[in-house]
Amino acid sequence: MSQRGLVPLLAWVTLFFVLSVPVPAWSDQAVAPQAILPAQTVAVDDVVLGYRMSGSGKPLLCITGYGCTMDTWDPELLTALARHHRLILFDNRGMGTSTGSGQAYTMDRLADDAAGLLAALGIPRADVLGWSMGAMVALELGLRHPEAVDRLVAYGAADDPKVVTEAVDGLRRMSGEAFLAQLFPRSWGAAHPDALARLPKPAIAPNPDTMRRQRDAIADWAGFGDRLAGLDKDVLLVVGQDDTITPPAQSLALAEKIPGAWLARFRDAGHWLMYQMPGDLARVVEAFLDRRDALAH
Repeated sequence: MSQRGLVPLLAWVTLFFVLSVPVPAWSDQAVAPQAILPAQTVAVDDVVLGYRMSGSGKPLLCITGYGCTMDTWDPELLTALARHHRLILFDNRGMGTSTGSGQAYTMDRLADDAAGLLAALGIPRADVLGWSMGAMVALELGLRHPEAVDRLVAYGAADDPKVVTEAVDGLRRMSGEAFLAQLFPRSWGAAHPDALARLPKPAIAPNPDTMRRQRDAIADWAGFGDRLAGLDKDVLLVVGQDDTITPPAQSLALAEKIPGAWLARFRDAGHWLMYQMPGDLARVVEAFLDRRDALAH
């Protein structure tokens, strides 16, 4: 694994991790402890959210993406993060173990749900890791509920909702075979022929109606505009160099808007990079979340 050090991005300090050598994504025991814990539930606003907690240390709220449940997180990534963090995983409203409601699904409402979950669990403040749609929700959470968020990691985020909806619509039109073929960059997939067989298998299938409503929430979202200039948070943006769902240019655009943002770009990785390089991703996330403590000592 190689790094290209610190590179200035406009007037802000941006960290670029460019990982040049792919590593095996899974160990022989890649079953995260979260996967065997029963889901708990708690009332939040007009829904009941299913969640799991494990690990110890500072709370880390994990917000998953479009069409995904909390079972979708990579087990090796979760195991690594749980060593130093109290992980809070949950299903977005209407997905997996969480109930839905008749209210319109919006990015604001999803962010409010995340804040409501923390409040219901008696957690006043947490670090946040969001993936894909969950990364945009995480940034909205930081804007709408700054008191509830400390440091924030946005993995596979986008600044332009049109980019995401076009990608989502493209995925929905794909055959199952075509979808699987584009999960990983071609060269990496060829070098890891067992990758698909090792993907996490959610216990509850995604709800098609919820997926439609999530898609509409993204399409109706106005984007961040100039609001991120007021986001007074430490933010790490993570993206695969070969991401076709939320291309690297989207994370770069966000980095230009967020004062002091860090940007980690993974070589030979796509939107599903956590399944490719979970150990590397965990190390980058840990380095970002824990750097203040390390500097203090």
